[in-house]
Amino acid sequence: MKTINQLRQEYIDTKTGEQIHLGWIDALFTTIKDDLKSGDIHKAQKIADLGQYLAQDFQHYSENELAGLLAEKESL
Repeated sequence: MKTINQLRQEYIDTKTGEQIHLGWIDALFTTIKDDLKSGDIHKAQKIADLGQYLAQDFQHYSENELAGLLAEKESL
């Protein structure tokens, strides 16, 4: 069984990862807005596609992590 300190560190690591991902999302959308202002619609579309891919990947990762935590909780 994990100790409180181990669980706390895992939670801190998770939140740190979320902050990194949110920084990426912010950078993507800021760049899209800038490209749309300058009229570079093709580049903005590619960046939007990348943002969609990253969001879906992060959601899949998060769903799997949640399922693992719920399974672990049920086994206790």
